[in-house]
Amino acid sequence: MRDISKHSYLRTMKSQALFICKLFLIWLILFTFQRLLFIFHFFADFSGNYGELFLMPFYALRLDFSAFCYIMGIPFFFSTFAFFTKSEKVIKILTISIGIFVWILIVLTALISAGEIVSYFEWHTKLSSKIWIHFTTPSEIFRTASGSYTYWFIFYFLLQLIFAYFIYVKLFKKNKLQIIVLSVGKKIGFSFIYLISGVFIFGLGVRGGWQQIPVSATVAYFSDKQIVNDVSVNSAWNFIHMSYNFLKVDLDQYFNKLDPADAEKIKNEVYAYTPIVYDTTSIFNTKQPNIVLVTLEGWSAQLIEPLGGEKNITPNFNALCEEGILFTEIYSTGGTSETGHSSIISGYPTISGISISTESAKCRKLPSINQVLEKEGYSTFYTFGGALSYGNIGGYLTDIGFDKLVDENDLDLEPKGQLGIHDEAMFPYFLSEVEKAKRPYFYGLFTQSTHSPYDAPVPPYNGYDGDGYVTSMNYADEHLGKFVEGIRALPDFKNTIVIFIADHGKSNIFNPDTYDEMFFHIPLLIWGGALKDENAGRRIDKIGSQADLAKTLLNQLGLNSDEFHWSKDLLNPTSKEWAICTSTLSYGWKDSTGYTVYQMIEERIIHSAYDNPQKTDEVLKKCRAVMESMYREFKEM
Repeated sequence: MRDISKHSYLRTMKSQALFICKLFLIWLILFTFQRLLFIFHFFADFSGNYGELFLMPFYALRLDFSAFCYIMGIPFFFSTFAFFTKSEKVIKILTISIGIFVWILIVLTALISAGEIVSYFEWHTKLSSKIWIHFTTPSEIFRTASGSYTYWFIFYFLLQLIFAYFIYVKLFKKNKLQIIVLSVGKKIGFSFIYLISGVFIFGLGVRGGWQQIPVSATVAYFSDKQIVNDVSVNSAWNFIHMSYNFLKVDLDQYFNKLDPADAEKIKNEVYAYTPIVYDTTSIFNTKQPNIVLVTLEGWSAQLIEPLGGEKNITPNFNALCEEGILFTEIYSTGGTSETGHSSIISGYPTISGISISTESAKCRKLPSINQVLEKEGYSTFYTFGGALSYGNIGGYLTDIGFDKLVDENDLDLEPKGQLGIHDEAMFPYFLSEVEKAKRPYFYGLFTQSTHSPYDAPVPPYNGYDGDGYVTSMNYADEHLGKFVEGIRALPDFKNTIVIFIADHGKSNIFNPDTYDEMFFHIPLLIWGGALKDENAGRRIDKIGSQADLAKTLLNQLGLNSDEFHWSKDLLNPTSKEWAICTSTLSYGWKDSTGYTVYQMIEERIIHSAYDNPQKTDEVLKKCRAVMESMYREFKEM
């Protein structure tokens, strides 16, 4: 037994402090290694900003220390017991226990880091609380990942464990607690000082400093490029922080910036319009057309030429735009399929941080296009080549009363990919259902081939470095074109309309920034034989969102749309031009002057359309008024 009573009191404290300091060194090295793996994998995406990578350790250090304080608080507490034992066996048990705890945390952070690398391909954001929504359907996580993604995940996970073992052996295995031989009084005194000092330092580290407001991801931001800032933010800290905000389920603090009466007044102003009777100005040549809804999985306007996107990737859709009504300034209200569906079918924009589809009781209180049409004698049907359990989309569609739902579990079709049946098989199947549908009908198809892992049985599209998403868009468009020809051949084509609309925005090789307005820019096209001839090739440039389809469609059909009070009529010239775009963490306001977006967790403006802060506040006030009014209604539903 080592008698350290001969040492100074300072050395007694030093031996304990060094134990914790070495733990911090281990984690700092591991955090740095995790960043290097991320940078290695996305090295080309840092082009033009390579010099900033040398500054990153300095900007990242504050959150690195905060993450360490979060995950190593328990080992610190365990280490205080060294003051109260004279047994080598107890000291050994304490050291082993701390080692086991450290390894559990190493495994967990390695999973987070590896998961973040592979998910960044699709989301282009840090691994956030959105993952908890996907955990309700675990198969979705594995099926949307391609084989290569899975291999990369396993590779990076194991690589981190090997590296961690190396630094653990070098730094920690010799880092052991020691028996402290002092008088009882001195042990109590030293343990008290050690504990209070540690609690103070760890508590301060978790908060990130003395400032009044706890540290946020902003302190690690120093670049104009999103990916540089993303890798600068500690992955473990980010996951803990976002999971806490999600799991505590207290969004009140983010939706209480305005007085409720003021918010209601502003909300009413932005939704104000003068009703119009469409008897003579309707876009349809019949009062009860058959309606086909094609919800396009993740179709981005940036790959669609008539919307200002790339040429020739979607030639069939481009041609249809010359035959129908194309809405050129439509934006998704969110970034996931489940919120996209409730926006489109219920005219219910996405509330930041909320997926209403997961709350059955509230879904049943939503209006829906199918409910209104069913009262008019329409038969209703909806199908998806994947599993409708994803995001509880099937639960939502059941709650709002579709007559029949069909997904991959009910079908035996080929070709199939990891996520489900490809568009090549689903379009013909859906057409066969349309052909035998009881007229009039409201029938919907949700496509899936344009979702990762982009494993459609087709060679890479020429150019664009064989990008999987670009290839999938071209593939889906090919089979959309064949489906359209089948619709044209229907005996009652002249009494049929088809609505093409995307479920959500999409990051892609042209725009990896999920806060950019282009992430949310999506297609909306109304086409078919029931359109009046003068509407062929018509373009509507009014700014709106996918949630505006419901009121626009029902008003054109001469049906009551009062229940859809969160939806706007895009064809009414008196309705206001704007759209709200949200994510788990932010909400933005798009109007004719530009796009302004606010990160609500960290309470910072990410981008403003104005140089004048007062103008920025004005547009954000409109956005908050709508969001907060919706949130209050949501809580009462």
